[in-house]
Amino acid sequence: MFYNYDEEARSVIKGAKDEMLKLKHSYIGSEHLLLSLMKNKNNVSTRLKKYNINYLDIKKEIASLVNTNNIEDAGYIYTPVMLNILETAEEISKEYNTMINVDILFLSLLEESEGIAIRILLKHEIDLDKLYQEFIIKHSRKNKKKKLYIDEIGENLTYKASLGEFDPVVGRDNELNRLMEILARRTKNNPLLIGEAGVGKTAIVEELSRRIVEGNVPTKLMNKKIINLNMSSLVAGTKYRGEFEDKINKIIKEIESQDDIILFIDEIHTLVGAGGAEGAIDAANIFKPALARNKLHCIGATTTSEYKKYIEEDKALNRRFQTILLKEPTKEVVTDIIYKLKPIYEKYHHVILNQEIIDLIITLSDKYIKNRMNPDKTIDILDEVCAHSNLKENPYIQKYREISKKLKGLVEKKKKYVLENKLAKAIELKDYENNLLKELNILEVELTKNNYSKVTKKDLKEVFKSKVGVYIKELDCISKSKMIKKLNSCIFGQEDVIKELVDTYLDNLEDNRCCSVMFSGNSGVGKTKLALEFANLISNFCLRLDMSEYNEPHSVSKLLGSPAGYVGYNDTKALFENIKVNPFTVLILDEIERAHPKVIDIFLQILDNSKIKDASGQDIYFNNVMIIMTTNIVNRDIVGFNKKNTNKELNNYFGVPFINRLNNILNFNDLNEKLAEKIINKMCKEKFKNLKLTKKDIQKIIEKSSIKEYGARQIIHNIRKFKHDNLIKTN
Repeated sequence: MFYNYDEEARSVIKGAKDEMLKLKHSYIGSEHLLLSLMKNKNNVSTRLKKYNINYLDIKKEIASLVNTNNIEDAGYIYTPVMLNILETAEEISKEYNTMINVDILFLSLLEESEGIAIRILLKHEIDLDKLYQEFIIKHSRKNKKKKLYIDEIGENLTYKASLGEFDPVVGRDNELNRLMEILARRTKNNPLLIGEAGVGKTAIVEELSRRIVEGNVPTKLMNKKIINLNMSSLVAGTKYRGEFEDKINKIIKEIESQDDIILFIDEIHTLVGAGGAEGAIDAANIFKPALARNKLHCIGATTTSEYKKYIEEDKALNRRFQTILLKEPTKEVVTDIIYKLKPIYEKYHHVILNQEIIDLIITLSDKYIKNRMNPDKTIDILDEVCAHSNLKENPYIQKYREISKKLKGLVEKKKKYVLENKLAKAIELKDYENNLLKELNILEVELTKNNYSKVTKKDLKEVFKSKVGVYIKELDCISKSKMIKKLNSCIFGQEDVIKELVDTYLDNLEDNRCCSVMFSGNSGVGKTKLALEFANLISNFCLRLDMSEYNEPHSVSKLLGSPAGYVGYNDTKALFENIKVNPFTVLILDEIERAHPKVIDIFLQILDNSKIKDASGQDIYFNNVMIIMTTNIVNRDIVGFNKKNTNKELNNYFGVPFINRLNNILNFNDLNEKLAEKIINKMCKEKFKNLKLTKKDIQKIIEKSSIKEYGARQIIHNIRKFKHDNLIKTN
């Protein structure tokens, strides 16, 4: 609150508190401020002594006017008059663009024109108007300054911190200390915060503002103010050549003439090239000489990639800054941050967060949101879950609305009866109206009691579903038996394969790594069909690739994008861009053996690291992707479903490193006549509107379909042909 006070004014405020404690009063009032002003040697005490007033006389008068309080710790409570004095002091300091000093405090006391201090001064027959004029004239001559241009276009972070607008920062003490050390240097005292988006670069500057307000900074940074300058506000309105340069030079001169301003430029890489059109000098080159003179304190913030692209390339600009690298905080630090923010978000959203929900938010955001950084992504989930819980329909509110609607209709009906002179009916409605009003009053009381809603797992589940669109094991209760039953109803004769597939998937959920299985078997046994059915069961998005389209070495660019220097670089047409947008994808690689070895090497890297870099160098995460590969290379020597018992064909074709990284290899059974009969009956029921076939007809279709060679692929064609031939015979 007192960040804008000079040292003398701060000691006067502290002295007022001491006087309150000595007199055993339960508040701090204007009389204690007057006592503190009189006790210290300053311009105010010197002036008042001319009126034969001294400290001891005033203290005796206050003691006789105000009763003492025997409470040992009364606290620091300001009277309304004292609060008005402090507010007036703030207004005067802004008007004259100066810090609050003892003269301004006394002026504010005189402007209030009421309170015990004014009564004491009037008792000593002091002309308050004359005294006020003396101070206002003296103050205006010496201290009134022109308002700075930077205050108009910039944002005073220190002032915002004094209003309590910033959340506390946890776990960044080392970075904050380094920031303050650089600012306190004699030369090259310009810190540059570098880190990925969301790690808390701007939050550190806000925390420094908060510490300046609290006085928890080194002496050299006391009473400083941090001004946030946005490049868009600098460029705005500079349509003619030379206006932009004049604007920046004006700001630099203002900052150099003031020793209490620290400039903060977020996204500082925007300086490079800003305003440099048509041969004009850009903002970075205008700022360089000022930064070299060490008269300008500037804090910059930018991401790692933009620092390398713009600032590191400009050696002259880079050497004027001292870099501070901000890494993503650990899970323990994120936990501390969230628990410290918990009461703030509870109060803002009117919700209650228990420990289980907080721990789930921290764990799940780290596990399932991969393309963003902590603590930003965890705080984002916390905020959204609280908002979602707060917006839920309260049963009391719903009932309140229903009764209010009834009451409104009742009042209109009653008015109608009165106008029609049906007073008896109007009186009946009046009694009913009174009962409804009583119900409304009871509901209003309940609403005040139940205005805080409890955040539940259901709220968290709905928020995660809307953000990432996936089954979350920690929030959903998935039934293994239901999954197996559903798949067995679609695929016949592969019960062991289905059971092993479901087990592999559920076991892998614990590891939060890319899950991969290979379906091995003859053509037509249901490999692709099972993959598609399983995809529909566990995910909202399925990406199926026919690997015969990736049989050339340059096919890698279809997946990852074109490399730098080639057509299509930085284009968003690469297939793996779908994984970024839908991180919970089932990726089906049909006939993987047809792909080029370079393409298979890409998937080898994905299986090993659960991520891969695209052509532009950004990570694509596969932690929550299910990869199902199908192959017609029959694995007949496999025992059970253990991938270590694979035969030579798979090892020789794909290589041991690739096979060894798969979670499981599932060998499909060949079709027999019994399974073919089940498939025919199902197809007749679903696709041919209950087409009835005799056992003899089914046997003919099976014989024509050659299921041992072609699997089930020829069955539907032969059923359709059988139906067509029968229709011709009938006609």
